[in-house]
Amino acid sequence: MNKTEMINKVGDRVFLNPSPLFSYEYLAKNSLASNTYRGFHKIDKLRPGASVVFVEFLLEKKSIIIENLNSATSEIDVSKIEDELCKELLGKLKTNIINDQLKSYNKLRKPMDIVFQHMNAMGDFIKDRNKIVEFLFLPLDSQIFQSDFVFSDFEINKLKIKRSFTFKDIDKEKQYKNIQDFLKDKAKKIGVNHRIYFDLIWNDRYKSGGRNLFETNPN
Repeated sequence: MNKTEMINKVGDRVFLNPSPLFSYEYLAKNSLASNTYRGFHKIDKLRPGASVVFVEFLLEKKSIIIENLNSATSEIDVSKIEDELCKELLGKLKTNIINDQLKSYNKLRKPMDIVFQHMNAMGDFIKDRNKIVEFLFLPLDSQIFQSDFVFSDFEINKLKIKRSFTFKDIDKEKQYKNIQDFLKDKAKKIGVNHRIYFDLIWNDRYKSGGRNLFETNPN
């Protein structure tokens, strides 16, 4: 079995037929890992940081996120609600996160992409994850940029990105969307079932026997 076949096999299992499923509240609290939050440095060390702000915000937006995910009919719908949430979240983070760190478009979009990915892949509230999986956006981070399976050297140059990029280096919305469009086309070209399946490259999760995304994470 080649890499593409392995990715599709694990992807179909964890994105389309996951087990077990989780509540919205559990996913709001556990979708983002500590390494994501570490990228947001506090102004006042004694006040709540990004993890508290993110979780409280996601819990507050429960009905909006569930409704929009289940009613989405295109990736435009998903992108629109993610962008709206990111703008509102930005205002909350600015009160105690160093503002210069919040200028990059992908600084907030990547965590929100992860949240939507986890909600659709493992939420017990999703009506048709098979439909929505096509609309999900790939979280862009250093491991994705370093993968020559996701981006060849030629493609890296064509897209004007670098192997050394981290998620904050995609600072403009247009660049983010150009990369996502490219990844959607590449997935079709090489036979990867959905763009979001490229995320299984992260820490070689495509080699895992896990039944859902959490179980594919390395111990």
